Amino acid sequence: MINGHEIVLGIIVSPHGTGGLVKVYPYSDFPGRISLLAEVLLEKELSGRLYVVEKGIVHGKYWLVKFKGINSREEAAALRDYLIKIQKDERLPLPSGSYYHDQLVGLLVYSVSGELLGTVEEIRPGGGHDQVLLARAGKDDAYSLIPAVKEFIKQVNLEEGTIVVELPEGILDL
Repeated sequence: MINGHEIVLGIIVSPHGTGGLVKVYPYSDFPGRISLLAEVLLEKELSGRLYVVEKGIVHGKYWLVKFKGINSREEAAALRDYLIKIQKDERLPLPSGSYYHDQLVGLLVYSVSGELLGTVEEIRPGGGHDQVLLARAGKDDAYSLIPAVKEFIKQVNLEEGTIVVELPEGILDL
């Protein structure tokens, strides 16, 4: 990681055309954000370099990106499999009540009655909704999945590092 660039936006999959464009498979939920990029880190196998983005457009389910100094198909092909990364503070703001997954990992999860249930280990994307993988408090190698829906997640407090949930009886035993 260079200069705090730790958020992966996508991966370069191939050159596009002959003028130095690359085709990128985006990991972002905001396809149009490609047009807002000014400088990114391209990283592969823990080595990387900063590049200025001259142009970025949405092309179907991909992005087409032109980097300053990359002017041929051969130069673009050399960037295959590089990750495109930005700094955390360059992420787009989310609507109130929405969070980036990395903001939730590590938060302590409490029941509405104040019982510590565990720690958020990861957020798993799902079809209808994401799932919170909860490392259970006081139970070695015990995990539970909690649907990340407003019916169960009552409060998220990033400053305090806590989540308060109200769960149906027995859901943690599934």
